[in-house]
Amino acid sequence: MLKLFLTYFFLCSVFLLQAIEFKKDVIYKKIDQRELKLDIMYTKGAKMRPLVMCIHGGGWMGGHRSMYHSRMRKIAEEGYVAATLEYRFAPKTIWPGQLEDVQAAHKFLVKNAAKYGIDPERIGAWGESAGGHLSLLLGLMPKEKGESLRLRGVVNYFGPTEFRQTDRIQGAGRFMLMALMGGRLENKKEILTEASPMFHIGRTDPPILTLHGTRDRLVPIEGSELLHEEMIKAQVPGQLFPMENTGHGMGGDRKKGQALLRNFFFNYLRSSEMELLAHEDFDKGTSRWEPTDPKAWKIVKKNGRSFYSLHAKSNYKTKVRSPFNISLLKESEVGDFVLDVDLRSTIKIYGHQDLCLFFGHQDPEHYYYVHLGRKADAHANSIFLVNNAPRVSIAKTRTDGTDWSRGWHRARIRREAASGKIEVYFDDMQKPIMTTVDKTFTHGRVGIGSFDDTGDFDAIRLWGKKK
Repeated sequence: MLKLFLTYFFLCSVFLLQAIEFKKDVIYKKIDQRELKLDIMYTKGAKMRPLVMCIHGGGWMGGHRSMYHSRMRKIAEEGYVAATLEYRFAPKTIWPGQLEDVQAAHKFLVKNAAKYGIDPERIGAWGESAGGHLSLLLGLMPKEKGESLRLRGVVNYFGPTEFRQTDRIQGAGRFMLMALMGGRLENKKEILTEASPMFHIGRTDPPILTLHGTRDRLVPIEGSELLHEEMIKAQVPGQLFPMENTGHGMGGDRKKGQALLRNFFFNYLRSSEMELLAHEDFDKGTSRWEPTDPKAWKIVKKNGRSFYSLHAKSNYKTKVRSPFNISLLKESEVGDFVLDVDLRSTIKIYGHQDLCLFFGHQDPEHYYYVHLGRKADAHANSIFLVNNAPRVSIAKTRTDGTDWSRGWHRARIRREAASGKIEVYFDDMQKPIMTTVDKTFTHGRVGIGSFDDTGDFDAIRLWGKKK
């Protein structure tokens, strides 16, 4: 009996330590003598958790944030923070008031990230119908301006994507759009363009998962199909899941749809089930980093963001043919790990344009590195081994090259020491661009840099098992 009581007490204690807090009516914005509120669920005492922002639908004219409460709890139980928010409705408030409210909620949550245990660099949005439309624009609008507020992923459930072809918008959909725009749609080409997610698709946008009913008459699936086509052209990762025989709402193969949602959030927000060992946003300098040539690196503050810039050629000399520009993270000796890095090339376009990620680092002549090069050959765009000899390409599979478009990209290395498996991802975290199996070094430090180019690094996250 005593044993049973102690077991029960232990389980209750664990539950209390991991209890989910639910705070309602948190004021995130005041405007026109009105308080706009959000509700948030988070795990008490947890830190640096990914956040899912839930944005309700209702034709921009109605709905309530409580529509997401039950789903928020499921999200929170899986290790996320979840928030749902209200925004001003049309026709009393016309566009872009709704988007401004959603953006204000996003800024509020970033500003209060520590209070609610949020990782400000791992935030995604999820919305239905009008909420899907707002979620899309929240992810697509910032671009390089205000880049510290970028989303990591957007889930769009049957939201409208295109308003420029007004003759194709009829019935209830046209009525709601007119209310949103403050009247007739004629002579409003500019604002309708800005309100169309399709218009904003670009190479460095966050991944988008769309679920849409094949029989949706209010918001026809053709809009989502066109959005997906534009994403493919722009090389934006994502997926369109048609919900068969479904109108404007949920339906189709719900089990598969839920699995897609869960996997999408895990791949783009959560990233790993291992312990988060290190996170670096360079807001407090570079004391945790050990560069081969300190003069080649500096901290840059721009648009509300700090990042680590490899801005010059290095004078570092190597004993064997291998990268010159390296900065290692101190106390990062890991076996199994997942490493996520934001990176941006700042060199002119040429065949071997590159940035590199380092791991399994033992000493200057023994380590692995990933060379993300524009064009693949024997010395570029591969996984390399430096083992007291000039670097050797060891990738078993790889792409023909890495598309270094202007702007920030996201790279990931996933390493399993026991099996030797190494996977490398670039922007699309569901399909590796390089793979191999090698057990030469089963542990070591991680780092960033380039063979001999320049670039910027930020939002570094390291999950793993310490050696």
